[in-house]
Formats: sequence, structure tokens, C-alpha cells
Amino acid sequence: MAVALSRTELILKLIVEQYLLDGQPVASKLIAEHKQLDVSSATVRNTMVQLEQQGLIRSPHTSAGRIPTTLGIRLFIDKMLQLAPLSDKWQHEITSRLLPQLPVSLMCQQAGQLLANLTGCVAIVSAPKAAGREVRQVDLVRLASDRLLLVVVDEDGDILHRIINCEQSVDSATMSKVLCLLNAALAGGQWQDGMVRLNTILRNETGLGQILIEKVLGQLSLDEFVQHQPLIYGQHQLLLTPDYQQNSALQQVVQMLEQPSGLITLLQTVTRDAQPKLILGKESGFVELSQLSLIAQSYQTQPHRFVALLGPRRMDYAKLIPLLEGCAAQLNLNLNRQN
Repeated sequence: MAVALSRTELILKLIVEQYLLDGQPVASKLIAEHKQLDVSSATVRNTMVQLEQQGLIRSPHTSAGRIPTTLGIRLFIDKMLQLAPLSDKWQHEITSRLLPQLPVSLMCQQAGQLLANLTGCVAIVSAPKAAGREVRQVDLVRLASDRLLLVVVDEDGDILHRIINCEQSVDSATMSKVLCLLNAALAGGQWQDGMVRLNTILRNETGLGQILIEKVLGQLSLDEFVQHQPLIYGQHQLLLTPDYQQNSALQQVVQMLEQPSGLITLLQTVTRDAQPKLILGKESGFVELSQLSLIAQSYQTQPHRFVALLGPRRMDYAKLIPLLEGCAAQLNLNLNRQN
């Protein structure tokens, strides 16, 4: 249901919408010509002065135009924003790319790449794996006399394939013994606990068996690290935006995305319920994000997982919020089918 707006609120709404459309300062003459208003340019100018005094718009330079402040955009989003239906094209992209048979890791990768490609924003997906994932199966396959394939399947059906190169030929007896030790330590238990047990076993081994277990531990540790890192796509698109080229402060964002622990903590905190969350500029608490906006949406409770978009403050919120909600809904549906 549309909310009745005062003339002052309507003028703010028109200013914000025009700014989100082209990113340029908005002149009073342009607003006065809008079909929703029946007032003079002088009346619009007086109202714009009031809005500026309230901290809702500001003049970026000597131009007569005004742009909305973070406070102005926040008021627009909270009271005036009307979300657009998710387009059939985007819905098709979601359902055709995020397939229920995909392993969780690959599904998260697909979601991040899809959101970045569709929006031109930075897409952030929480780490594919939560702490405590279980190992379902371990296997060693001989590829050559001195080369083995390590195969580890976890509870989500994700498969780790790693080639183990040895400096000498591995005899069948050693290979069979190491495989038995790997299954005893890992299969049916939690990944991290299994690595602890395997470290204990390692201390009692010697020779080629010890070397093989050390190599396997190295691969398991690397995969455990990777699977607990957030997935971030589209950083290069941020680098190409005019806002980035003109504002040196935005260049710090790329450094932040390389060490995103603080940002991930923020996103985990704000996505505790099922509602989409918008964080505008300085609301994030990070100086680096003062010119950017975040849209975030939870898609699973246990474990807690989310997707988010990071982009310029003048994002098309009306279209991007439904897109993120649609993506989260599809991820949630697929994961429930797998459980």
C-alpha cells in the first residue's frame, strides 16, 4: 500500500530517485517540472533549503543542484521505496544456475558469480562450510608408481580431489596401510577432529608412510582453510566504476576485501533474521565504506549463511533487494532438499 507523502517528502523522494538514476546533482527546475508536483521552481528551491537544513540533502559543490545525504537515502528507503517484482529473466537465471543437485561449495560459488554478473556489484557469500563438518569417505587411488589421488567426501557431498606426488615409488602395502589409517582418523568424524587424530598417528609412523600422511595433512589443512573463507566476486567491477576512479577513499575498499574479517562479522551480525538488511555508508562503522552501500540477506539458519551485495550508494535498491531475496530463497530451498 502506498504511503501518503507530504510535499516535502515527495520532493525528497524525487531528488533521491533522480540521483539514484544518474548520480548527478538534482536541480530545482527539474523537480518542479515533474508531473507529480504542481508548484513553482521557487517553492521547490525553498523546500530544498529546508531539506538541506534537516541534513537530508546537500550541495556537493557550487552547482545549484543537490544530492541526498546518507540520512536522506535512509529516509527514502525506510518510507518511500517501492520494490519492483523480480523479473522473469533474473528468476530464470537463479533457478537455472542454482541447481539443487550441486554440492554446497559449488552452489555458493555459482551464487556469488551470478550476483556479481547480474548487478555489477561486489557479491559476498559466507563461507561454504561451517565449523564441525563431517567426513563421509576417504580414498587413495594410484595414478602412477609415485603419484596418488587423494579423495575426501564430506557430509554435503563435496569432493576434495588432490594429487599426492611422492619422491619415490609407493608400494601397495604402504598405500593400503596409509589408507586404513586415514579412514580410522577421518571417516565418520568431524574434519578438524580427524586432523588432530591424524597428527597423533603421524608421530608413530616412519619412512614413506609418515611422508604420505604429512602430505595428506597439508592438503586437508589447506582445504579446511579455503572452505572457511568467504567468497567474494566482482572486485574488478568496483575498480572500473567512475565513483572509484574519482574517489581515492574508495580504493581502500579493495584492501578491505582482501582482509574481510571485520566486514564478515558485520554481515553475520545484521543477518540474524530472515529480513533483508540495508547498510548505507557510514552506518557500517567502516570509513572505507562511507561512499558505499550493503544489501545483505540470510539464507540459512543452521549453519548461519548469508549473501550480500556491496556497491555505490546509488544502487537500484528497488530491483536489487528482490534479486538478493530471490537468490537467498533458492539457496534455502535447495539446501532443505538436500537435508
